[in-house]
Amino acid sequence: AQKNLEGRNYSIRKQVLEYDNVMNTQRQVIYAQRQKVLDGEELKENMLSMLRSVVESGITDALSESGGIVDETALAAVVSKFEGIYIPKGSLAGQEFSSAEELTEAVYDMAVDTYNRKEASCTSPVMRELERVVMLRVVDEYWMDNIDAMDDLKQGIGLRAYGQNDPVVEYKREGFEMFEQMIAAIQEETLRRLFTVRLRKDEEVKRERVAKVTSESSGGDGTVRKQPTRV
Repeated sequence: AQKNLEGRNYSIRKQVLEYDNVMNTQRQVIYAQRQKVLDGEELKENMLSMLRSVVESGITDALSESGGIVDETALAAVVSKFEGIYIPKGSLAGQEFSSAEELTEAVYDMAVDTYNRKEASCTSPVMRELERVVMLRVVDEYWMDNIDAMDDLKQGIGLRAYGQNDPVVEYKREGFEMFEQMIAAIQEETLRRLFTVRLRKDEEVKRERVAKVTSESSGGDGTVRKQPTRV
């Protein structure tokens, strides 16, 4: 009986450790990105890379029902998603595209032009700091939500054993999917805010953390916990 009990306790501890390893891997990715922002690194190349990813995925989704063919319905979906935010309204009107790749390049080039014009209007130093401010805020917001979601997943994942599924394997699989979705959402929301933000004249751009590591907001492992209010 003692042997069985010790074996069961060992299995429980092993499961908990594997759950923690999943969160630690995610935390390392997020905190590496946050540190770049806090260290004041330039992020424009990151932003342009994110922009291409968002444009590519958005056009892929828009063309999914047409089998990748750029027909009127697919083009209307692209217009609905990108015009007025990433590219000027009416910029795709009257144009024809022979492939998804050609459409992707056209939308991406227009979006980069919009981004550069926004930078020129507020100056490069302000735009660089604005990139850091927006990125830090969005990463912190979505990361705190992800912590809650992963905790909820861990609480209910044990039920998968009744379906002959390994809870740890299911936790890793679903946790990875949730993390990938969070990264995509962070990219899209960061760009959306950057493209739509309007600065008042002489307004100072301040870099602030939404999630602050304090004795109240962090666990023993350094995980930032959600706060009652956001700054």
